[in-house]
Amino acid sequence: MRKFGRLQLAQGEGSVTRLELFLDLIFVFAFLNVTGVTAEQLNPAGLPRGLLLLVLLWGCWAPYAWLGNIVRLDRGIMPVFMFGLSATLFVMGLTAREAFIDRPGGLSGPVVFALCYILARSGALVFATAAGVAQPGTRQRLRKGAPLIVAGELALLASALVPPFEHSEQAFVGDVVAREWIRFALVACAIVAGFGGTFLLGAGTWQIRSIRYWAERHSLIILIGVGEAIVSVGLGQGVAVAHPLTLEVLAGVLLGVVLAGLLWWTYFDVARFAAELALERVSEARRALLGRDAYSFLHLPMIAGLIFVALGIHHTLSELRVPSETSVEMRLLVLYGGVILYLVGLILFEVRTLRLLGRSPILGILLVGSLAAVAPQVPVLAQLALLTAAVAAMALADATVFRRRHRRLHAEIQPLMKQAGVTPKELFFDLVYVYAFLQVAALMADDPTWRGVVRGLLVLSVLWVAWCAYTWLGIAVRSEHPVVRLVVLLVVALTALITLASPEAFNADGAGLPGPVVFVTCYALIRLLFLAAFWLTVGRDPTQRAAVIRSAVPTLLALAILFAAALMPQPIGDIRLLTPARAEVWIAAIAVDLVGNRLAGARHSWTWSAEHWADRYSLIIIIALGQAVISMGTAVVYTPISARILVAAAVGTALLAALWWIYFSTTAIHGKRALAASPREQRSALAQDAYALLHLPMIAGIVFVSLGLGKTMAVLGSRGLFELGVPLYLLPHLALFGGVIIYLLADHAIRWRLTRRVHPQRITQTLVITALAPATVHLPALSALAVLAAVCVGFIAIEMKRRAPLAQPAR
Repeated sequence: MRKFGRLQLAQGEGSVTRLELFLDLIFVFAFLNVTGVTAEQLNPAGLPRGLLLLVLLWGCWAPYAWLGNIVRLDRGIMPVFMFGLSATLFVMGLTAREAFIDRPGGLSGPVVFALCYILARSGALVFATAAGVAQPGTRQRLRKGAPLIVAGELALLASALVPPFEHSEQAFVGDVVAREWIRFALVACAIVAGFGGTFLLGAGTWQIRSIRYWAERHSLIILIGVGEAIVSVGLGQGVAVAHPLTLEVLAGVLLGVVLAGLLWWTYFDVARFAAELALERVSEARRALLGRDAYSFLHLPMIAGLIFVALGIHHTLSELRVPSETSVEMRLLVLYGGVILYLVGLILFEVRTLRLLGRSPILGILLVGSLAAVAPQVPVLAQLALLTAAVAAMALADATVFRRRHRRLHAEIQPLMKQAGVTPKELFFDLVYVYAFLQVAALMADDPTWRGVVRGLLVLSVLWVAWCAYTWLGIAVRSEHPVVRLVVLLVVALTALITLASPEAFNADGAGLPGPVVFVTCYALIRLLFLAAFWLTVGRDPTQRAAVIRSAVPTLLALAILFAAALMPQPIGDIRLLTPARAEVWIAAIAVDLVGNRLAGARHSWTWSAEHWADRYSLIIIIALGQAVISMGTAVVYTPISARILVAAAVGTALLAALWWIYFSTTAIHGKRALAASPREQRSALAQDAYALLHLPMIAGIVFVSLGLGKTMAVLGSRGLFELGVPLYLLPHLALFGGVIIYLLADHAIRWRLTRRVHPQRITQTLVITALAPATVHLPALSALAVLAAVCVGFIAIEMKRRAPLAQPAR
């Protein structure tokens, strides 16, 4: 690997780093905010604004996909820059609601948004220039394209400086409309100039050094779009809110998740791997052009379509609770039109890469378009059902009517699919846990008492047991057979249902179906599906079938205990009520499941990839950290942006970055190596203890930190930067500091179980934070957060100075 100053240039076959995945989860929050602001203004004026915001965010994401091809983003000075970029993009996401119309109080939202956009875009260009100056002709191309890019950034800043109109009787309607059109035109010019500058830079500036990295990077952003739709399914019913669990609501959630899953299927079934194969077959010069057109340009309509689908699902499921004033035509435009836009983008992508006109996407467009004419005449739930059926018919056509060409394409891409580490179905399964962790954190935030903490931890533990079971199954069953994908899709839908029902997991609100029974029934179906898949996987091997039976005994016993808890008589009405008896029964069920399966040792008795196992658990850490970002942002989503919020966003991001570093700089690497080097007879116990058991307190620690961060952001308001704020209540303060302590203790335990060694400096860090927790309880919330973040970052700086970096950071 070559170096350029303190930058390390990428060469050969690389993969997307965990640092980039952390950055992508910042975009999850930004996209959620775009969906939210468009949902609030779903009209002919608000929809174009949402689309412009989406294109601007894409303009910030796409350059870093190119940069990751040129520079190792996890080496040298780049991690520091990437975390700074994460904070910048987080602030940009916070101000998305003020990007065009400033709120009274605080700083100018449009100006802050524009400055963050300029910083994000310019950073990619600066580092790409530094890494590419040695390439012939690079400076000439930069002189040609850079002025247009800079002009676009200045146009966006100019749009932010257009004087806002005042809501008064003296304001002329014509003046208001003129200012809006001027702002709209300047933003449009900024977008055109940005894309035009990228086009003028040419393929010589942007090179695809790793085809695998390039295809994987863009497949992950498609997953982010699908994840938006899944999270919108949950947010359509609210978080930590107990709405009546009617059959209509449950059916709507199932249909929304299935629709998102089917759209995921259309991309990852053939197109994702066939396009990668097409990139391998063209020359280097043509490859860069193909990568730019098919990925940087043509993935944008697919992302826009998925965001519109998420918006449509959100509105549709909200209609099941409370009818809105949004017209049926506008709601169907984003829901049905989003699917059509996504399929149009998919067709263009396949034509550009494969020179192939996809028959099933064309069929899908025809079906969706024809049903759109009928949809206004049917009930809300039927509208969603018709759309889901149309997309399902498209997928079914590939397996029946178009099966000959479909099978030929599948045969060609099989070698690439087998090379993949974490499979698309595993990544899709993880997406629902963004919503699940959000719900757990919201449960605690809504009831910031010790009772609320216990409720959240019990729900988290149940979700964790289900995740661990299917993580093992996904590693054992590498097949991408349609039946396997259907099982995963069903499990994701059931997980969304139990997450939706979790506010009522311990007590029903008296309306609709009983929440505890719904929760336990859906959870039982998830576990029984696992046992059935486990049984089918082992075949006729009597030894493995005996292992299934050993695993089934504690699983079925735990489910019986949970059903007993769900049926315990309890006063109806207060969903926060948790009696000691019911809590004890839940704890007993979770203990039976975890300990019983640990003693049975059945799940891990096969030979599997240690690297794959470690990667799966590192990804769930990333998911939890991303949920913390979202929780921090949603706490101030309706608060005017202020200097205090900017500082808190930066400090909070620094704290999460420190947690990321603690795990991925050493623990993840040592874990992967220790697991791979362990004897086969010891590997199962090591994997079960260090990962399935000890990663649970680490996830719980992150959830506690997200609770503390959210409460800290919520008390900031729009005060001046140097005004003293109020301290946090005791429990959120302890959650913030205690979450970091639990995270560090879990890190110590994992490290000891894997290597039988401790990290003295991190023990010191744990003791310091433990001492600071009571000492800072009366400090203003922002000051306490700053102290905690400073300690964590300071210890990391000392650690980086004292030790040589490991040879291979976790990717």
